Amino acid sequence: MVEIRHPDWVTIQENGKDVLGYNQEWYPEKRQKLAGCGPTAGSMMAAYIERRQQGRKVETRKEALAIMLDIWKYATPRMHGLYKTRWLKEGLTAYMQERGLKGKVEALPIPSIRLLAPKLPKVAAFIREGLEADCPIGFLNLHSGGEPIPYHWHWMPLVKMEERDDGIYCTLWDEGTAHVFNLGNWLKHTKFGGGFVRITNS
Repeated sequence: MVEIRHPDWVTIQENGKDVLGYNQEWYPEKRQKLAGCGPTAGSMMAAYIERRQQGRKVETRKEALAIMLDIWKYATPRMHGLYKTRWLKEGLTAYMQERGLKGKVEALPIPSIRLLAPKLPKVAAFIREGLEADCPIGFLNLHSGGEPIPYHWHWMPLVKMEERDDGIYCTLWDEGTAHVFNLGNWLKHTKFGGGFVRITNS
């Protein structure tokens, strides 16, 4: 099993309770609430790196929203959202460079044509290396493929991966709750693909 070492760094305190991760519903504008999943996932990745390198704490919804609004400027959703992994990769790279943060942002797109998509060992290695480098992974799910993933056409952070007898399972956070899905089954059955973005060498 491999997972981020400090889940508390991207856990928000609200009304005395722990909320896992940030929520695009916290954005102030309607378009941001509708299309803001990419910047929201990206802001958790950025906040994690900033906490480690610069000591910036994000512990309340207000503090989370501040970084979400920042990342929105760098990874602004297009007409149909942020549906290419390279857009989040480019946005995070620019944000980190401007703030003097160390790290390499990399993307692994999963095309909808299965013959062109990377195989499970390569995808699992990409995720494992990203989590071992200790940062949440941005996961773009364009179609859930029958797995218990909350939404299609949606970005979420991956925080853990584990090998079980029946496959490789990833844990994602969305709307304050953890969800677990079978990575191999997702790759096999997703109709539209998606992809992953990680930060290493940070």
